[in-house]
Amino acid sequence: MIPSVITDTSITFIARGRPWTLAADHTHFGKVKELLTSGSDDSDEIVRLADVRVAVEEHSGGAATLTEDGLYLGGEQLPQAWLYKACAEPDAAKVLAVTPGDRVRVEGDEDAPDGIYTVGEVDNTDVDKRVYVEPVDNDEDYFGFVANTSIVEIIRDAADAA
Repeated sequence: MIPSVITDTSITFIARGRPWTLAADHTHFGKVKELLTSGSDDSDEIVRLADVRVAVEEHSGGAATLTEDGLYLGGEQLPQAWLYKACAEPDAAKVLAVTPGDRVRVEGDEDAPDGIYTVGEVDNTDVDKRVYVEPVDNDEDYFGFVANTSIVEIIRDAADAA
């Protein structure tokens, strides 16, 4: 059980060796309160809900950093649209971990057939279609950008793709 103090207007809990505080107007106030009162010991999930900076970093595999100055990827500040998207949907930051040369599994894209593709390039200005894919072999003939939401897996080891 995670040590916490819960009132109608705030929550304070101890996790990862430090205190965390949420006001009642926090987006995930109700969910965090529910998890803590149910006796959950999943401190990682509660911290992700409490602090969007932690959630963005974890969802991006450490590739992206959210600060009070903006959202950064490899030291480069991303456009404001990415900042807004990451704050609203931290799990959308997973696509920021994709780099050229990676392989990705694409499913449900409106243009690209489901399959595994090689990442040719990325466009950090596009919050909806950041990743340009190319066929891994000659079976697929799709070249182009795919919806971020259609990237269901990032494959870094070519042996994993087989």
